[in-house]
Amino acid sequence: MLGNIKGTFLSKKKLSFDIYEFTFLCKEPSEINFLPGQYLIIIFSKDNEIKRKYYSISSPLRQSDSIEFIVKILKNGLGSNYLMNLKEGDIVELQGPAGLFFLKENDKQKVLIATGTGIAPMISIIKTHVADNKNKFILLWGLKKSEDIYYRDLLRDTAQKYDNFSFEIFLSQGEPSEGSRTNIFSGRVNIGIDKLLNNIKINKESLEFYISGDRDIVDSIRGYLLEKQILPEKIKLEKFI
Repeated sequence: MLGNIKGTFLSKKKLSFDIYEFTFLCKEPSEINFLPGQYLIIIFSKDNEIKRKYYSISSPLRQSDSIEFIVKILKNGLGSNYLMNLKEGDIVELQGPAGLFFLKENDKQKVLIATGTGIAPMISIIKTHVADNKNKFILLWGLKKSEDIYYRDLLRDTAQKYDNFSFEIFLSQGEPSEGSRTNIFSGRVNIGIDKLLNNIKINKESLEFYISGDRDIVDSIRGYLLEKQILPEKIKLEKFI
């Protein structure tokens, strides 16, 4: 059964043109326990009807007294309008945590593949698990254009601090801006998958894949991995609706 949570809206931060980070303080209960990769459900009323919107948690497990979401703001989107109209101190109703998109406990190398705001659960996983130094992590993140990139400093600083983390960003409709070409490439995220699987220094059997993003893209990437002879049990998915 999903837990009921009351939270207090603290702030929103603009990350890119249409992407915001929303932060909520846990009120009842005062702390929340979850598995990095899981999501919460925001419940609100619109036209006398109860609405539910699902958002992956992007904050780390150690930050148990508050919750962060990364949200793409859609014109006329019910969840978008609700979130953007919140004022500091407003009470929000949530349920959860829920979802099966979390890391398996083993010694496999974790390949995190995200597109768009599918980065949200990956950020929670990275912030929580990389410092444990028990697994190697590779993040492959697909976006459209250079101006869509956010959390660049976080990813760069994490890669510099921890030897077990690396990342690459792929731009499907643009070129890396001048001075930011390190770890940023033109093309789809499949390029990063090919490079990884063709690396003779890496044993494909040691890899485990976690894919998050819009449903159609996640299904496409999963199909691509299956074509590359990656076993279905080595792939976990989180599909955004």
